[in-house]
Amino acid sequence: MNMKQTILGHPRFDSLVDTVVANNPKRFEKGSAEFLRFPDNTPNLRFPNVKKDIEHRDVTYIGDFSQADELFEHYNTLFNLVKNTADKVRIILPYFPMGTSERVERKWETETAHAFAHLISSLPSGRDAKNSVHIFDIHALVEQSLFNPDRINAELHTTTGLLKLKKGEVIAFPDDGAAKRFKDIFPDVPRIICGKIRDGEKRIVTLKEWDPKWKRVIIIDDLIQTGGTIIETAHMLRAMGATSVRAFAPHGVFPGDSHIRLASELDELVVTDTIPANIDRARVLENMRVISIAPLIEKILKRK
Repeated sequence: MNMKQTILGHPRFDSLVDTVVANNPKRFEKGSAEFLRFPDNTPNLRFPNVKKDIEHRDVTYIGDFSQADELFEHYNTLFNLVKNTADKVRIILPYFPMGTSERVERKWETETAHAFAHLISSLPSGRDAKNSVHIFDIHALVEQSLFNPDRINAELHTTTGLLKLKKGEVIAFPDDGAAKRFKDIFPDVPRIICGKIRDGEKRIVTLKEWDPKWKRVIIIDDLIQTGGTIIETAHMLRAMGATSVRAFAPHGVFPGDSHIRLASELDELVVTDTIPANIDRARVLENMRVISIAPLIEKILKRK
């Protein structure tokens, strides 16, 4: 009997799935899925080898949820994995794009993180076990509680263990939020904590703790959008004597090719492949590097 776990991935995660399977050929195998579209652009999902890949199998789906217009396609995929009698469905959610919308401050505002968590929690369970969802470096720990524990097991993971500091490098956090989220990483490494002051529409980065003079600094945050805060932080650190400044974030979104300007302001820009587009972006920028999350996924899948 074939007891290997099946790994299915969205096409943009093909190389990640291939890496995980190649590193563990006796434990995992790549499943087949065709993400097609009907003429009206609605999803047309097909599992060519459903009996071999899915029926009575432990199935993992790695989805690229970074594109909002594809969310139903992912839900449709997960629903049909359960419908086709998978024993257990494991959802790898490398990037949780709704994560920055996890709270409201005014009555008329809405937060999408809870709505998305409710949607994923509503999936029917696998044949033998509850589904599980695995999320990397979410914006706030409270998001774990948004998933219904009676329906799905939600687990949080961090990519920061994949980061290797350079000799003598110190850590800088651009704000208190980042300092709180990553307070337990590299506990013996000196850290610089910055703060942001609003001046109208401008945000001015200030130094709150420690001195960057003559130091090699790496700025660490959970998410980079355009990189404006990182750039301001880098400028401040250099002005105060830092000898080099690079930045790391698990998730680099970079709308409008903003990674190009950001990389030009740093000695190195480091992100992970939780957003697959970064692999292509890094190929044309000498000082942009992408770390693969494959080792973390392998660790998750090897647990029973």
